[in-house]
Amino acid sequence: RKTGRGDHGDLDLVAKRSQDLGNTWSELSLVYEEGDTAKVTIGNPCPVVDQETGRIWLPFCRNNEEVFIIHSDDDGVTWSEPRNITTSVKQPDWGWYATGPGVGIQMTRGRYNGRLVIPCDHRERKGGQWVKISHVFFSDDHGATWQLGGSVNDHTDECQVVELHDGRLMINMRNYWAADGGQAEQGGKRSVAESRDGGATWESF
Repeated sequence: RKTGRGDHGDLDLVAKRSQDLGNTWSELSLVYEEGDTAKVTIGNPCPVVDQETGRIWLPFCRNNEEVFIIHSDDDGVTWSEPRNITTSVKQPDWGWYATGPGVGIQMTRGRYNGRLVIPCDHRERKGGQWVKISHVFFSDDHGATWQLGGSVNDHTDECQVVELHDGRLMINMRNYWAADGGQAEQGGKRSVAESRDGGATWESF
């Protein structure tokens, strides 16, 4: 955030690396940017490491409208050219979109073993207003292709996903029911939902 503290503006994607378990860190390196000093928001990075290949996958958003993904095969020293995967992971009528923030995971149990899962959120137009909704997308072929998973309940937002001991997924989300849904008793709480099919669908929170 080079020119201010806001979520939008001239935002670039940067990283630091540690080779001694976090005791020391490299200088800041530029991972991706657009337009030099133009107000292009590159943000919401949500990395995941494929433990079978060692490749780091890094999805991110451009202006919270388009979804891109890059990868690194040398632990983040260099990165691939970005690939636009928006049409694979975003519905045409969705508005604002964010990958992460946080990290993705790779599933390790059952029929979805090896699946890469990225937690996200977006906004849909409902009843004359934009409604926040958490969702995921995933890959079953080591990042070659990505597909949209299931959405959770309305009035959810930034989230993180984990795999439980039996292979279910659990997603933990910010809750906007009090602000957007008019249900004051839900205020001040987080929402949690589970999936039994690797994030393709979600049970009610």
